[in-house]
Amino acid sequence: MSTSRLAALLIPFLFSLTPAVAGPIVSGIYANDLDRSVRAQDDFYRYAVGGWVARVESPAWMPGWDTNRELQLNVYQAINDDLKNMRVQPSLKPVERKLADLYASYMDESGIDSRGLAPLQRYLDAIDRIHNPADVARVLGQMSAYGLDVGMGVWVHPDDQDPSRYLADFVQADLGLPGRDYYLSDEPRFSSVRAAYLRHIERVLALAGSADPGADAKAVVDLETSLAQAQWTETATRVPGATSHRFSRAQLADIAPGLDLRTYSDALGIPAEAQYFNLSQPSFYAAYGDQLTTTPLPVWQAYLRLRLLDYVARMLPAPFRNEADRFFSMELRGATASRPRWIRAVGFVDDTMGDALGQIYVDKHFPPAAEQHAHAILDNVVAAFRQRINKSTWLSAASRKGALEKLDHLVIRMGSSRQVRDYANLTTSASDPAGNWLRARGWQVARDMEKMLKPVNRDEWSMTPQAVNGYYSVSRNQVVLPAALIQPPYFQADADDAANYGALGWFIAHELSHAFDRAGSRYDGEGRRVEWMTPTDRTEFERRAQVIVAQYSQYAIAPGKFLNGELSVGENIADITGLSVAYDAYHLSLRGRKAPKLDGLSGDQRFFLAFGRIWAAEKINSDKRINEALADTHAPESFRVFGAVRNNDAFYKAFNVKPSDAVFLPKQARIQIW
Repeated sequence: MSTSRLAALLIPFLFSLTPAVAGPIVSGIYANDLDRSVRAQDDFYRYAVGGWVARVESPAWMPGWDTNRELQLNVYQAINDDLKNMRVQPSLKPVERKLADLYASYMDESGIDSRGLAPLQRYLDAIDRIHNPADVARVLGQMSAYGLDVGMGVWVHPDDQDPSRYLADFVQADLGLPGRDYYLSDEPRFSSVRAAYLRHIERVLALAGSADPGADAKAVVDLETSLAQAQWTETATRVPGATSHRFSRAQLADIAPGLDLRTYSDALGIPAEAQYFNLSQPSFYAAYGDQLTTTPLPVWQAYLRLRLLDYVARMLPAPFRNEADRFFSMELRGATASRPRWIRAVGFVDDTMGDALGQIYVDKHFPPAAEQHAHAILDNVVAAFRQRINKSTWLSAASRKGALEKLDHLVIRMGSSRQVRDYANLTTSASDPAGNWLRARGWQVARDMEKMLKPVNRDEWSMTPQAVNGYYSVSRNQVVLPAALIQPPYFQADADDAANYGALGWFIAHELSHAFDRAGSRYDGEGRRVEWMTPTDRTEFERRAQVIVAQYSQYAIAPGKFLNGELSVGENIADITGLSVAYDAYHLSLRGRKAPKLDGLSGDQRFFLAFGRIWAAEKINSDKRINEALADTHAPESFRVFGAVRNNDAFYKAFNVKPSDAVFLPKQARIQIW
């Protein structure tokens, strides 16, 4: 699950928005979130969040507003106040001075305008000096060394054959547009974006001094389209084992004819002593090498200039900033206004020194009592998952043993990391945002490359405490739950725990469930790719997974536009399992007591309503948002709620669901894996 996503009471000058939660309420359920004009049994999602949808007005700069975006904006507002205060403090710690420098440099738009493209000149000069395909490979590596991947990159992660060591994994990365369908689909919703993208490229290259920006733009789109044709689909990439293609360092120069990965790797900074390599999508890399030898070098130069300028656009003079907003925010994603500069500034600091910023956020905005309460919920979720494994009717004794061993080895971290990065060697300047960003990204990439010579750190986080999000890492068998997640409506310290288990408890259980979804269940507790299920049990697992695929493939996001159940099956398994596990955890917390009835709602009803509330979101009402939703590995919010509750027997009892009700699914058609 991923997000970056709060409430107008904190920034009334930007837009009108009712706070997500406005003061403590014992039941944890707010009447104005609900829509009682519909029955829970017919449209549970609208019943749970219809009031929120009706009253919330999203900001013009963010198409598609939802709970997590509300919360992330709230976090950013608090951090923005902290950063502004740092700027006027006479005495700061060294790390605080660096944070203040970053923020000040990004907010200084007049200074940015006066410097023009000078901060990028040495990178642009390197592109100008390209004379052959090897030079292109070298510049591609140099750009990747700053985290600026152009269609391909290297991901350093624990080796799934030996989780005690790191592996350099060559993977396909984004082109200029978000996915291959944007280049290849004949549907009008994609072809209109392509036309706008062509105009965008022409404008950027004209600003960069191209003699014939129209011809250069067309050639760049042709190049990217050829690369898109060779890209693996998201579904193909997610097939367990499909991306495992090992090779030695000696093979680097020849494994992708036309593309010398040795030259690329040296420029990227992969240590000469590194020994373990993987090529995730070999056919894509072969096509990339073919394009290096057949596409004229001036086209590659134009393409590299474009990608560099687009990456750094918000830190460049106004014509580049405005063009980036016009295309990426408005034409591509459907916003009608530019995002406020202060929000981008906080995001910029978050991206460059996120760990340091996170420690300030935790120290000032994360009460220890909340963490202790949340840990109690976490403990019950783990206990409930253990019970479900032990009580499973389809697992053999051997498979049950493997599942329990994996659960025993699971590393779960909440709040903030025990290991904070040391930024002492990172140079910052109050007048160089582009340089700050590139140095910080280069510092991070170099740090990742150096990991390849060290033992695997199972406690390392790849998310900061201020992110309203969480994740499961299959290679580390690790769940991370950042501090920013532990706030309303996920967690309400003064509310009855039914709501906390339905929201935060579900989130914890969802992430834990990823350890046992279609992909996660093929790895053991150490992060090693190994089959611990018996063949018979694996067959039964896949049968149940295919039922989930079929269910979600029937959900229409728009007329004639159905979800890809195969693409989202991992998240759907975790949604369904997470709801059942969180429900069991809630009842464990009751210790045999009967839940009180509050605000006319039973404990079970409040549990399910709290789950629905965390998925409050605006309707998907444009082609641009349909594009994004259909390419997402997560189902849209309403279907995440609908799909999970209709497979949960306790939901039927809580709301007295009958066969004639719209949410009803016959018992024999309901599916649970864990």
